[in-house]
Amino acid sequence: MYSMPEERLTKKEKRELRRLEWQEKIQQQERSQMMRKYVLWGGLALGFLVILIFLIKLASSGPSTNSSEPLANFPKVEAGETFYGSESAKVTLVEYSDFQCPACETYYPTLKQLKEDYKDRMLFVYRNFPLRQAHANAAISAQASYAAHKQGKFWEMHNLLFDNQSVWSNQANPAGTFEEYASTIELDVEKFQQDMNSQEAKDYVSSQEKQALSLGVNSTPTFFLNKKLLRVNANYEEFKKAIDQELSKN
Repeated sequence: MYSMPEERLTKKEKRELRRLEWQEKIQQQERSQMMRKYVLWGGLALGFLVILIFLIKLASSGPSTNSSEPLANFPKVEAGETFYGSESAKVTLVEYSDFQCPACETYYPTLKQLKEDYKDRMLFVYRNFPLRQAHANAAISAQASYAAHKQGKFWEMHNLLFDNQSVWSNQANPAGTFEEYASTIELDVEKFQQDMNSQEAKDYVSSQEKQALSLGVNSTPTFFLNKKLLRVNANYEEFKKAIDQELSKN
């Protein structure tokens, strides 16, 4: 575009030219600032998307459907574990659970009934998977159950912990409450207290926690029936159907 030389402009025209030049400079600065904001917000949005995708993948990294084949790496039931029923049974139901987990408490009555109804035909194994970040008392409650196990009364403590979950879950330090439970089921309370806080109890819980993670477990309760993932609702009939199917196999 042709423009008139500045020396031929009048003073008024020169002032207008300076004003236009200054206005254009300001607009350029505003456009530059806006572009930086777009880049910044775009980077933040991209970072959030990456984190979201990672969390979705993490949440779905565990077993997602019932497995038709037994897991080859499934940990065998050891003599020192907490189990109930017949050790010679052809069906084994393993639960990875958290005493402070509300969902586990919801399943508890159904599982309690199943243990009684199938005690001669099934081995029921309880393993700890404390959700430490979500439940502040998950680990210590698991240790309390182990301390009761040391005196042969795991299931009595197991039932007390679930029956009274709403009582001790929000306590800053539930150890005293657990000692009361120990007294209720006639344990040696001093020994119970020592065992509950022992490194042995911590290692036992941690070992089962690592087991669960190695299997891809990321929530509680998680069940395995004859080493195969079992996803069922807290419904007696759903469990019964799955167990009976395993019992009917040759």
